Amino acid sequence: MEYLLVVALTFAIIVPTTYLFYNYSKESSQEITDAQVAQLGRSIVDAAESIFYSGKGSKTTLEMNIPDNIQSAVIIDGRELVFNMTTSFGVSEIVFFSSANLTTNGSCSANVCNIPGLANSGLKKVKIESVSTSSVRIEVI
Repeated sequence: MEYLLVVALTFAIIVPTTYLFYNYSKESSQEITDAQVAQLGRSIVDAAESIFYSGKGSKTTLEMNIPDNIQSAVIIDGRELVFNMTTSFGVSEIVFFSSANLTTNGSCSANVCNIPGLANSGLKKVKIESVSTSSVRIEVI
């Protein structure tokens, strides 16, 4: 009977601890992905604004690690860089605002331009180039 009591007490400690650790690990993973996307978006917008103010013909290439949860990356109205990402709550949008006019070589419809290749996970090279005195092009190479 004493052995059964010891085993039951051990399980009573191990099972809730394992559950709590699993939930903490899942939340931490989501926070890391959110931080990666925030850093990714800020880097692109900061580089785009810097290139825009440097003048026509300026360009730079950024190497970025794209997380797995990104579904799409779009530019809305030339001023908003939007990442749609999958979370445990559903699809979430993370928006970054730019003072420079952003464009891309992707398909555009109704002021929404898709940035092809930026939604695929892994290490990507993002080329940012000032194409005119009024816009900066973002493309994945």
